[in-house]
Amino acid sequence: MNVKKASVNLASRPLRNRRFFFALVSLIAAVFLFLTALSAFSIFRNSGREKSARGSLARMEQMTQRVQKEKDEWSLKIRNLSREDKDRIGSTNGIILKKSFSWVDFFSRLEEALPAASFISWMAPLQASEGKLAVRFRVVSLNLNDLLALIQKLASLGFKDISVKNEILLPGQISSEIFLNNERTY
Repeated sequence: MNVKKASVNLASRPLRNRRFFFALVSLIAAVFLFLTALSAFSIFRNSGREKSARGSLARMEQMTQRVQKEKDEWSLKIRNLSREDKDRIGSTNGIILKKSFSWVDFFSRLEEALPAASFISWMAPLQASEGKLAVRFRVVSLNLNDLLALIQKLASLGFKDISVKNEILLPGQISSEIFLNNERTY
């Protein structure tokens, strides 16, 4: 005897097409697996970037430490140089305060010695004492003749120990470093 099983479906709307629902569940599972694989790939890729970023950070920290060390070394050098130059600066300031040295006369004679096309780009007093001054300055001239004329004029105006220490040829100009002593009494 063949007994047929009765299919009892108590749903108000019975499921008629099961293939569609299996296909939908399979699609959702495939999308989930794809997103999981994509997330795993992203995590592995970012972990490589993290290692690279940590390496860069370590290099930057080393560079920062090296730069800080150089900064400290330069600060120490600056402090040492300022201590060394303190006496020289103090003596120059002392001359200025005592007014024992005629700066007006010194600069007037220096200006008188300069040829028309030449100019002084910087100047630094080296030693200063009562009525005496050693100076180093850089003068820019158009040619060698102007430089020679300056040196001769400085000598004729009473400057002593004139020496040219360094010459730099620039396009159309000569930049020379000159040392001299001014030993006039006032």
